[in-house]
Amino acid sequence: MLFPTFSTAVMAFAAFTSTVDALPPRPGTTTLSNLAKKMPTNTLPAPTGLELKYVLLGVGTQNYTCLTNNATAAPDTTGATAKLYDLGTRLNSDPLAQWKIPAISGLALSLSAFGTWQLDMYLMAEGYNQWLGNHFFTLKVPTFSLYKTKSTPHPLAMVSKQADQDAPKTACQGTKGEGAVKWLYLVDQSVPELSQGGVNTVYRLETAGGNKPATCQGQKQYFEVPYAAQYWVYGPKA
Repeated sequence: MLFPTFSTAVMAFAAFTSTVDALPPRPGTTTLSNLAKKMPTNTLPAPTGLELKYVLLGVGTQNYTCLTNNATAAPDTTGATAKLYDLGTRLNSDPLAQWKIPAISGLALSLSAFGTWQLDMYLMAEGYNQWLGNHFFTLKVPTFSLYKTKSTPHPLAMVSKQADQDAPKTACQGTKGEGAVKWLYLVDQSVPELSQGGVNTVYRLETAGGNKPATCQGQKQYFEVPYAAQYWVYGPKA
């Protein structure tokens, strides 16, 4: 559930923020071995033989269409767009990471509903404000482009869904109670791989909001549902 009032959101914000007393290392320059042990419990295939490269917060929209005149038909999914912020660098050395991880997505979505500056204030206070790139779809292929990193080539994951599970009942249900989108296991299975920069596997975890309505009743032809999620990005061990 979203925080019902701005004052409640601010109180939650204060409870979860920490003093940023030093700049974190540049993303991608340190191993996330500590954080890898704190991956949210899930029923998806394990990242066997892979190394955790990034943990990202995605804040954006899940996108849907209702191009039929049948009001009882289910909306079609056309993809998603989101800004991707670096969580991993800060959380890897945060002794409270285990307790913060389940709350970050819901809190970010709640604050974004009030306006951009409230979300920005939270991200800056926690040290999660480094924008690394964007999530979007390329010809229906889920794409994660970390083009703002200093790596050459920049990390680019072009992946497809291999498994999913329902979000936990405790997940933030979204801006209008629409429900949290599923958790996903996404892998680049193209030959040769379309991905680059040492990443090829993405887990969408700790989702908040974003679910589509059951039918097209009352919906526009094209519409968006706000969401937030964590993307745990893996690749071959260096």
